[in-house]
Amino acid sequence: MGIKDIIEALESAERGERSLDAAIGLLVGWKRKVEYIKASPSDEPQRKVFWVVPTGDESGKVPHFTTSLDAAWLLAKTVSPGQTGGVSWDGEQGTAIVGSGPYCSAATPALALCAAALRTKLLDADDEE
Repeated sequence: MGIKDIIEALESAERGERSLDAAIGLLVGWKRKVEYIKASPSDEPQRKVFWVVPTGDESGKVPHFTTSLDAAWLLAKTVSPGQTGGVSWDGEQGTAIVGSGPYCSAATPALALCAAALRTKLLDADDEE
């Protein structure tokens, strides 16, 4: 899933989802590792999925970017370091902005902040080309 597809999915989602967290995680450097492990020599191998943190080789859990404002804020700081931003919400949706990017609206503040962070990342990438 490309960055534009992830942004569209974030803005149209009704709620945060782990599949979106995983897509964001892959985008920002998390690696998905699949291993087949036998509990004993006579057992069938069991499929295990591990996530490897972007900063090393240890396994970890991809943050809940789409359901946690803290994790969404971490995403914004990671993809747009040094930028300022804001998040607001009313009874119906969340709105967010990061840096000089556009305002983004989504079903929740965390989704909106994720979308705004990724839109700013996309704008920064376009500026570098």
